[in-house]
Amino acid sequence: MWVKLNHTLKKILESKYMTIRESKTKNGIRVISQNMPNFSSVSLGVWAEVGSRNELEKEQGISHLLEHMAFKGTKTRTAKEIAMEIENVGGDINAATSVERTSYFVRMLKNDIEIGISILSDIIQNSIFDPIELDKEKNVIFQELASYRDSPDDMVFENFQSAAYQDQAIGRSILGNRETLINIKSDDLISYSNKFYNSNNLIIVATGSIDHDQLHNSCEKYFESIHTGDIPLTIKAEYKPSQIRENRDIEQAHIIYAFEGCSYHDDNLYVAHLFSNILGGGMSSRLFQNIREGRGLAYSVFSFSSSYKDTGIFGIYSATAPNKVNEYSEAVANEIINCEKSLTDQEIEKAKKQLKAGLIMSSESPVARMNQIARQISIYDRVIDMSETLERIDSIQKHHISDFVSETFKSKKLTISALGPISELSDQDVIKNFYR
Repeated sequence: MWVKLNHTLKKILESKYMTIRESKTKNGIRVISQNMPNFSSVSLGVWAEVGSRNELEKEQGISHLLEHMAFKGTKTRTAKEIAMEIENVGGDINAATSVERTSYFVRMLKNDIEIGISILSDIIQNSIFDPIELDKEKNVIFQELASYRDSPDDMVFENFQSAAYQDQAIGRSILGNRETLINIKSDDLISYSNKFYNSNNLIIVATGSIDHDQLHNSCEKYFESIHTGDIPLTIKAEYKPSQIRENRDIEQAHIIYAFEGCSYHDDNLYVAHLFSNILGGGMSSRLFQNIREGRGLAYSVFSFSSSYKDTGIFGIYSATAPNKVNEYSEAVANEIINCEKSLTDQEIEKAKKQLKAGLIMSSESPVARMNQIARQISIYDRVIDMSETLERIDSIQKHHISDFVSETFKSKKLTISALGPISELSDQDVIKNFYR
């Protein structure tokens, strides 16, 4: 039974979040809005349920490339005109590609929102994917890839994803690679867009100073030509613990130790987030206090819990001196294992307050709230009431966390990504022995 929220807090949340409305356009696009009083701006986005994990191996990076090319000109606007129309009214426009979805979004004053809807609909429906612009944008992405290669703290995460999900789209880089990108042509982008950017696979979300009826009518007007289609099938991910070690002549050894974590649908989803906060979620966390402050083994150390629709990862990252890699590795394992029996009520309550405060404060930002709603619709097919989430967090007890630690941090589930001067790092079997 979930613990009841304080009555006053619940009333505040109910009044704050009851303004969410949803409708569907005639061709089936879901339109969701949340009016947020006292704001003069609107955040508006279009989400396509497609990301890097939907790509074939030969088209790796196409989702991200398509997102870039959407701003390079349409049948009615040049790239400069797209930018000028938005910036002339003081707005901004951007896009993002992730493993499971792609988004295009604008932020502008409420009286200018129709301009934003018009432009978003145009780039999604009418992008021309000019071959000359395509070659230019590929070169931009090649520079982005080079930047990742030059950044060890980025690259160690890329390698870790590949090690955890070998030979699967979910384990490949969102950016793609030079070999696959070179072979992607304009016709490939058109086919990919036609396949995935259909009315059954798009949602539109707006937050801030928004009138839902006006929003719906504008979406009907500007998105009416979007064709219907199929929702893409997603191949179930399979966590395959492994290791990737990359020796580099740099100052520090960058290391991730990771284990299979929780999907978005796992009952332990918030248990994982709560434990991550306790273990390595801030300056008062166990890892920070003991690894950095107590033993001086790292400048920065943190844990993370990442989720997808059908899988998840719990990991610990830090960079340490080459001659400290094994002392650091054992210290991390000891902190995790010791947590199972030494958790205090004070730590748990502090972590709950931090987690709840973060959720509530992020919900006060129209941009963050827009992203929350879109993600929840994508994953759960509904908007999750904030009070429901807070009650789930409040219901977590010490034994839930202890059970999670016991079940998650097993030697057979360990994935290692290490990059830098790592010649002294012990073999995988030695590190596994630090765990169960």
